[in-house]
Amino acid sequence: SFVEFQWIQTDGAQDWEHFEIDGEHYLAIANCRIGTSLDGASVIYRWNGAFFAEFQRIQTDGAQDWEHLEINGEHYLAVANRGVGVNSAIHHWNGTSFAEFQRI
Repeated sequence: SFVEFQWIQTDGAQDWEHFEIDGEHYLAIANCRIGTSLDGASVIYRWNGAFFAEFQRIQTDGAQDWEHLEINGEHYLAVANRGVGVNSAIHHWNGTSFAEFQRI
């Protein structure tokens, strides 16, 4: 059976997405709520050899889902946000972190 290995604080987490870049393991967590607001940050964690440590915070609006894509060797993370008048976004890996690439 499974035993708890690590506890990670979330804010209404809707999705966890595992992906790998250059042998490094990451977890992207789609946080839906920060208190009563949909506006907040979702968090990407990176495996440091012993546990998943916070790596990067990305502004999201009621995040529902993360998807990792690899296209021609380039890495992208797409986040599906929810809410009236809210866009979703695609983030591109620049070699050290994710930067917003496109709002959709």
